[in-house]
Amino acid sequence: MPKSKHHQRFEFESLSIDHTSEEPLFRQLEKQLRSAIWDGYLRTNERLPSSRRLALQLNIARNTVINAYEQLITEGFLFSQRGSGTRVAQNFLQATSTSKKYNKNSVAQVPPFTPSTRFNEAISCFKYKQQADSPKPFTPHTPAYREFPHKQWAQLMGKCLRQTEQDWIEETNSSGHYPLRQAISAYLGSARMIKADANEIMITAGVQQAIELLAKLLIEPGDTVCFEDPAYMPAVAIFKMLGANIKFIPTDEQGLDVAYLRNSVKHAKLIYTTPSNQFPLGTTLSQTRRHELLEWAGHSGAIILEDDYNGEYRYHGRPLTTLYTMAPANTVIYLGSFSKLLFPSLRLGYMVVPKTMMQPLAQLRWLLDRHSPPLEQIVLTDFINEGHFARHLRRMRTLYAERQQHLIKLVEQHLANYMTMPLLEGGLHLIAYLNNDLSESDFLKACTQAKINTSPVSQFCVDKTQHKGIIFGYAPYTKSAMTYAIKKLQKELNKL
Repeated sequence: MPKSKHHQRFEFESLSIDHTSEEPLFRQLEKQLRSAIWDGYLRTNERLPSSRRLALQLNIARNTVINAYEQLITEGFLFSQRGSGTRVAQNFLQATSTSKKYNKNSVAQVPPFTPSTRFNEAISCFKYKQQADSPKPFTPHTPAYREFPHKQWAQLMGKCLRQTEQDWIEETNSSGHYPLRQAISAYLGSARMIKADANEIMITAGVQQAIELLAKLLIEPGDTVCFEDPAYMPAVAIFKMLGANIKFIPTDEQGLDVAYLRNSVKHAKLIYTTPSNQFPLGTTLSQTRRHELLEWAGHSGAIILEDDYNGEYRYHGRPLTTLYTMAPANTVIYLGSFSKLLFPSLRLGYMVVPKTMMQPLAQLRWLLDRHSPPLEQIVLTDFINEGHFARHLRRMRTLYAERQQHLIKLVEQHLANYMTMPLLEGGLHLIAYLNNDLSESDFLKACTQAKINTSPVSQFCVDKTQHKGIIFGYAPYTKSAMTYAIKKLQKELNKL
């Protein structure tokens, strides 16, 4: 098509029809004519070729042209009168003596989309990466979803669809399906020694939404919020976007350094911690430090957000008592999720909060996304109450413990010259600590060449040079898949 603004006549010979395209021919013609009118190449009241003539020119059926013309007439781009033919609609994009011809390129320019400064600052602390459909070794933070009892879940869903239609169609409780909250209450009492009434439990779309709800409910700009270092950075980002003052507290082999916390932070609104399985180092907060943390919270006035990350997956010894169980009433908010326990796309989690917080949290949840899907909540309720959930956890603990041991053995056999991989008491991943003569960047390049996925601990640290560790997920990968991947990595590392 002509690009000169002074060329007032559309050159119909420049129309092109692609007979190999899946797009219908009349749609192709319609789009080109509409664009010509919109861009001003066809003037108001300008006559178009007859349908017969244009069909002959383009070697297409006449009905194809008629269909395109009729659609543009319906949209107001064209009009047709007997004896006058088909023409560009009157006054459509017509220029006046006092203004330039209007077209889509001459309107006032909308400023380009620019995220807010606070958003950019918040997300700078972590790298968002879309999860692949089938993660390859050793992508971390993923359960063995292929081992999930899909058939049992499908049967329960079918039962729900057949027998409880009114429940799952009509229920819109922002706090969550009440029988599910009762089931979680019973589970927490038996498995985690947490005495929580169903009216203190709120269903969320995973832990991340629970963090978002609490942050929006509780945080004012300038409030101090404490995090472990290394930290779960997506949670940090939520608080940063709300203007919180973030304080990072170092961790060691006993977990959060409470002495450092006590000396550096006198008052705080919240502290987020993962005492069962520190994210991402996998250490467990010692019993002594649990008591010290609760004492500090009492003096500082801080609420503790206890994310029981992988608390159910402990393979050596018994789980330690939760902070929620040890704390005075209304001191700790407990967060849990089913995404790592069952399968990632099940965006259902929960939090245990003081009853006085339930109503404002429900109101806030309604404003954001109303509620979690009732159908999945009802199916999960049956899955728990019929014992399938407990059986699945038992199976996964055994499987994960075996896969953890296998990965450690592989590293000792094939990669001992490059790293050490200590045993962790639980979780879904292990940390490999690189030898001093191997840089993190060289190691990650070798991983790329070997077509395996790992994550550096440094991406979760404030000081990127603090931890020279690499996260290896093992939960969803078979022994043979891990063996093959480790041997490929060994070959690439040997080339360095």
